[in-house]
Amino acid sequence: MSARRTSTGRKMFWVALACAVLTPVLLLGGFLTGNGFAPQGAMAVLLTGIVLSVVTSLVAFVMGIAGTVAFPALRGRYVLVLVLAIVFSPLLWLLLFALFT
Repeated sequence: MSARRTSTGRKMFWVALACAVLTPVLLLGGFLTGNGFAPQGAMAVLLTGIVLSVVTSLVAFVMGIAGTVAFPALRGRYVLVLVLAIVFSPLLWLLLFALFT
């Protein structure tokens, strides 16, 4: 059972890492892709990119916490996922933009 549990932890880590990496891609994609459309289309693309990046960031954060608790042998990897989920969080970046502009 121990070998299977570690395998599950590694698979979950890769999914969480993919979510953490996909977060800034979706956010930047929403900003950059929306510039080529009319105002309503640009806002729809931007809003879709922001919502999807928030969802992937939250999924990565929750999986990072769950992995840290459930798989102590892989704790270092899941701490990396937690750090990436926080650093790439679009809510944090939007809050920083609002505060410093």
